[in-house]
Amino acid sequence: MSTASPAGLQKYGLVAQAFHWLVALLLLGLLITNVLRSSAAEGSDAFMFWLGLHMSFGILVFVLTFARIFWAKFTPPPELLDAPQWSVLAAKAAHVLLNLSTLVIPVFGYLRIASKDIPANFFGLPVPSLVGEQPWLHHVMEIFHGTPMAIYLVSLVGLHIAAALWHQYVRKDHALERMLPWSPPGA
Repeated sequence: MSTASPAGLQKYGLVAQAFHWLVALLLLGLLITNVLRSSAAEGSDAFMFWLGLHMSFGILVFVLTFARIFWAKFTPPPELLDAPQWSVLAAKAAHVLLNLSTLVIPVFGYLRIASKDIPANFFGLPVPSLVGEQPWLHHVMEIFHGTPMAIYLVSLVGLHIAAALWHQYVRKDHALERMLPWSPPGA
């Protein structure tokens, strides 16, 4: 549910804000756990710990993205800001790509581990492989859930952050404040 401040700035509701910032924190956690996993010796306890946490965060991102999309169907976001048409189209495309990415990339990660006939890990609970040993699929998922995907996702999130800062500090249209629970009312 969106709410309007006394000055008329329409903000995202607290649930939508919570989904947004929780997914953002989990994406950061995925990046950190992947770096820490990569720096540990393969097969070591540290490697397995960071891999397990990485898988858990990925599954959580997948579930939260579904919940976030479901929530948005019943509580529409605030009206779009007054901006050039190209900016509105770019924002819509970016949000579709972000939602699609946070659904598809965890599936690729699951398939990467499941194709070795290894169960995924969700905070210590095994998620069984539904595909069994599939070397060809594992090879494909190493591409789709590997360095190219990480570069793509970091770039997409970076563009999202840059656009939010551009709106907030260059256009001065209070766009960032719409997603901050502690933000002051708009001008």
